[in-house]
Amino acid sequence: MGKKRILFVDDEKLVLDGLRRALRSMRKIVEMDFATGGHEALEAMSRQPFDVVVCDMRMPGMDGAQLLLKVKERYPSTIRIILTGQADDSATKRAIHVAHQFLMKPCEHEKLKTILKRACLLHELMTHPFLKSTVSGIDHLPSLPDIYIKIQQILDDPGSSVEDLAAVVEKDIAMSSKLLQLVNSAFFGYFNDVKSPAKAVHLLGIETVKSLVLALKVFSGFENEETDPDFLTYLWNHSFETAIFSRAIMNSVSEDKTDVENAFVSGLLHDIGKLVLASSLHEDYKKAMEIAQKDQVELRRAEFRVFRASHAEVGGYLLGIWGIPGDVVEAVTFHHRSHQYPGKHFTIAATVACADMISHTLQPETCIGSMPVLDPKIFVNQEMTGEIDKWQQMCREIKEQGNG
Repeated sequence: MGKKRILFVDDEKLVLDGLRRALRSMRKIVEMDFATGGHEALEAMSRQPFDVVVCDMRMPGMDGAQLLLKVKERYPSTIRIILTGQADDSATKRAIHVAHQFLMKPCEHEKLKTILKRACLLHELMTHPFLKSTVSGIDHLPSLPDIYIKIQQILDDPGSSVEDLAAVVEKDIAMSSKLLQLVNSAFFGYFNDVKSPAKAVHLLGIETVKSLVLALKVFSGFENEETDPDFLTYLWNHSFETAIFSRAIMNSVSEDKTDVENAFVSGLLHDIGKLVLASSLHEDYKKAMEIAQKDQVELRRAEFRVFRASHAEVGGYLLGIWGIPGDVVEAVTFHHRSHQYPGKHFTIAATVACADMISHTLQPETCIGSMPVLDPKIFVNQEMTGEIDKWQQMCREIKEQGNG
C-alpha cells in the first residue's frame, strides 16, 4: 500500500502544530498536510487529491460542515472526518449529513491514530474507483443516523444511564414501535407483553439496542421508489435471522460477551452492501441478480461479474468509513471468504458465514442464485467441523420458536 494523504483543517495553528507533533510517527505510512481554514483546504485539494480530510467544526468564514459539503460534492471518494467540541443538537445535525465519522474534541491521539490508520486501509478495500465514489457519495445514506450518534454520545458519557438511552429512543416513534415489536417476538424470549420502549431497552440491553437502531435506520434509509419493497422485506428478515443465529453460534463457542455482541451486529449488517448496490446502482444490480438466478451461481459471484466487487466489500467499506468497530467491519467484509481471514480461533466472520448459510438452508426458496458454500478451512480444528450439524439443529429450533 502506497502512502495515503491526509489533510487536517483547523483555524487554530496551535492545534495543527499539536497534531503534527503527535502524529509524527505516522509519517512512514501517510503524507500529512495542514490548512488553517476551509478556503485554504479547498485550494490544497484542487492541487492534489487527499484520501482523508479531518477538520474542526467551528471555524470562521467556512465552518467544518460547509467545508465537508464541498468536499463531498467535489471529491466523493475522500473520507470525511469532523472533530468538534460541541455536542449540541444543531452542530450534530449539520455534521452528520456531510461527515463519515464524528469525533468529539479533545480526541486522544492514540485513538485518532487508530482511526486514521483504519481509514487509510479502507482505501485498499475496494480497488474499483467507481464503486468507491459511489459508496462514499451516496446522497440518501451519507453517514451514521442521527439517533445512533446520540446513543453513542450517551454511551461515551460515564455518567449516563439506561434511562438516558431510553429517553432518546422514545423520542423516535418509528424506532420505539419497531423495538417493541422485536422485544415482544419469540426470537428474544420475552413473553411479558412489553409495552414501554424504556422496558424494551432494559430487556434488550444497551449494545443490542444500539445495533438494532443502526440497522433499522439503515434499512429505512433505502425505502425509496427505486428499491423493491419485497426485496427490502426479504433482506431485513434474513439479516435479522442471521444476527440471531450468529449470536447463538458465537455464544456456544465463546464466553466473551463482546464477541457475542459483535457477532449479532455483524449478522444484522452482513448484507448492507446489497442495499447500497440495489439502491444506488439499481439496474446493474437487477442484472447481477438475473445472472445469479439464470446461471445458478452465488449472488456474490454474479456481483463480481457486474461490479468487480461483491456486496461484502461494499458493505465493509461503508461501515468502515462510518467508524463501526473493526471486528464488525472485518466480519462483514470477509463473511463470504472467512477462510482467508487470519486468526487462530473461530472468527466472527466464520460465525456469520455459518449463520448466513444456515438461514438460507432453512428457507432455500428465498436464496437468490445458488446457496452459499462454506469452505472447510474456516474451522480451526477437525473437531469443530462436526459442530455445524449441531448449530443447524439449534438454529432450526430458534426459528421454529420465533415463528411460533
